[in-house]
Amino acid sequence: MYEVLGLERNEKLTNWMRFVSSVLIDNNNADYAFSDNGDPFDFYAYLKEKYPGFQCKHRLLFHWGYNSRPWSSYLQDKVEGYGWSDTMIQSFQADFVAEQKRRNGYANHYTEDVFGFEHGGKEARVARVLISIVYDVHLLGDYEPDNTDLDGLQDISSVVGDIINNINALDKKNGSALCKQLRKMSQSQEYDVQDKASVLLRLLKENFGNFLMVAQDGKVAAHLKKQGFFFVGYSDNQSYLEDKSTEKMSADRKVRNKSSLNGGGIGVVVFISIIVLIGLFVFLFKKK
Repeated sequence: MYEVLGLERNEKLTNWMRFVSSVLIDNNNADYAFSDNGDPFDFYAYLKEKYPGFQCKHRLLFHWGYNSRPWSSYLQDKVEGYGWSDTMIQSFQADFVAEQKRRNGYANHYTEDVFGFEHGGKEARVARVLISIVYDVHLLGDYEPDNTDLDGLQDISSVVGDIINNINALDKKNGSALCKQLRKMSQSQEYDVQDKASVLLRLLKENFGNFLMVAQDGKVAAHLKKQGFFFVGYSDNQSYLEDKSTEKMSADRKVRNKSSLNGGGIGVVVFISIIVLIGLFVFLFKKK
């Protein structure tokens, strides 16, 4: 996630990323943060109680993409295997939609607070892009070759589609080249799905941070810097050094100007002295 965003590490950012990965995606049961009344709410326990016989591993819940429909072919196969009625399946799906909305509502607010964005309007949309991207990065990471269990993962083309939608939502013009690369790789038949995930992640690591720096004519990067989030290689320390360098150049220029003025003053004195001497020689010659 850090490599994709291209931002320097800090505690606030690390805690936010852990929230996305560990709480929002990998936690079957929501913790106190997701509760309106302060009581914990175990979504998985709620499903098992309401729909007798239902069981699943954690990956079938919340691994669908931040903005994606909270459903998967794995869930579809599972509920059909229970022999539920269409009405029960529709109720089950409605519970998923409600839970996603509840979780995302909290996550959006938290992300806006972390990055200092307004709770609404254009700034809130930027926050949703950031959380959507890191959410999808987690899903791509689950696809990488070191993982042998892929059951329950969202279709990789859907994950890439969500990433492309978010890049376009932030800055379609500056993101067009990256979107083209991601789309091409997503549709490629040269790689199996796990190797494809690795290449997609590499593309994001190499390009998304640079895109984020120039998005919206640099306004996003300027806002992040103001809030204490710096891009790797473009930290506040570097800006400070650049400012100091500018100050030094200005000071050197003043010294040169002063020296020039001093040199000019000396030159005037020498010139006057020569005139006086010439006048003195002329006076003495005439006297003779």
